[in-house]
Amino acid sequence: MPTRLGGGRRDFSAVRRFGIAHVIGAVVVITTGIGLVTFEAVRNRNANIATAKAWNIQGPPCPALTQAEFQAKRYTALKTFDYDGIAIGRTAGDANCSDIKEAGGRGLGTDKVCQFTSPATLTVVSKAGSYFFVPGAGQPASLIIHRDVPRCVMASNFTLQTE
Repeated sequence: MPTRLGGGRRDFSAVRRFGIAHVIGAVVVITTGIGLVTFEAVRNRNANIATAKAWNIQGPPCPALTQAEFQAKRYTALKTFDYDGIAIGRTAGDANCSDIKEAGGRGLGTDKVCQFTSPATLTVVSKAGSYFFVPGAGQPASLIIHRDVPRCVMASNFTLQTE
């Protein structure tokens, strides 16, 4: 803040320290920063969209069972793994999972997608509950888990050769 000196004059040296060159420099730095952040966001978004397209598995729904039906038929899913707090089980085959951005790669949230070579049975235990699917022996299947609720389709792009 300018102060008065002895003869009634004001001291503007504090104001003069920030001249036009400093203002232009600040604008250039801020604009460059915004540009870099925008560039990175667009690049990440395009990568997320491409990943979502590659992992967009379409197919008929897997047969679903209640827990009681699953246990009554004596199905098991002994090969279990934890995927970010969700327990996923299968009887056989191999699995490949990935996090995919919601809304085809455009969203902010993340869906979990798991593809299986031939799981026979699938179980999912999440915060939303327990789910049981029976795609059958030799059938490929995929789980799409949106907000802890799985959807199973009888299709998969995953093979041991694509791994």
